[in-house]
Amino acid sequence: MSVSTENSGQLRGKTIAVLGAGKMGSLILRSLIDSGAVDRNHLRGTVKHNEHARELRESLQVNIGTSNLDAARDAEVVILCVKPSGVSKVAESIRPVLSEKVLVISIATGVTTESIEAVVGPGVPVIRAMPNTPCRIARGMTALCAGACSQQSHIAIAEAIFSLMGKTAEVDEVHMDAVTGLSASGPAFIYIVLEALAEGGVRVGLPRDIATNFAANAALGAASMVLSTGEHPAVLKDEVTTPAGCTIDGIMELEEGNIRATLIRAITTTTRKAGQLARS
Repeated sequence: MSVSTENSGQLRGKTIAVLGAGKMGSLILRSLIDSGAVDRNHLRGTVKHNEHARELRESLQVNIGTSNLDAARDAEVVILCVKPSGVSKVAESIRPVLSEKVLVISIATGVTTESIEAVVGPGVPVIRAMPNTPCRIARGMTALCAGACSQQSHIAIAEAIFSLMGKTAEVDEVHMDAVTGLSASGPAFIYIVLEALAEGGVRVGLPRDIATNFAANAALGAASMVLSTGEHPAVLKDEVTTPAGCTIDGIMELEEGNIRATLIRAITTTTRKAGQLARS
């Protein structure tokens, strides 16, 4: 995995506890280890079951246990990687070892910084983060927003952690559910589009592996064009769409299938659901 160490100096010497070392939690730990930003001896993690803890200890060579309180004790950064419904319980359990010197970062969907602050106590800095699954190959995108007691120095620490897995951007918390609907759920929608494009290639005679390869690289190239040029996607689309060419006929098929409206509705629906998860 290729990782960035540009901001890793922010993490030097800090003790970091990842509470809930599931898929994303263990990925955060691996990124910290692989980058060399944090020594293994300064990393801790938790899972629910002893057997899983043993497996992760052997795999990561990191102190993994089942007690959130023990893991958070003396930590300078605590990352909550638990389900939205479990955030309050975990935050309450570690409250005795928290202070204004401990940064709490939550990746739980829909759980506001205000609700976490109400549990962890006055003065404790809280940051909310929303990464996505391409973080697994260091091509992720993570949104960050600061709570009432967080300073720019706290944002810098969060950026240093999540930039090891891709890019980061700070947003206002009012936009976090929308970011979740678009950025966190978006890769699943792209996979469906890629699958459909590849199926189209198979239909017109391409072997499946070749069709998938060309579809994925077309999407990768198109996305890179948007990011590299800064031009609106509609402008770049027009560059491909020559008069009386084949592309415009394909676009007409997409429009007749309401792909644009369907994708917009998908983002609207996932955004609404993101705001409901913490209450379910």
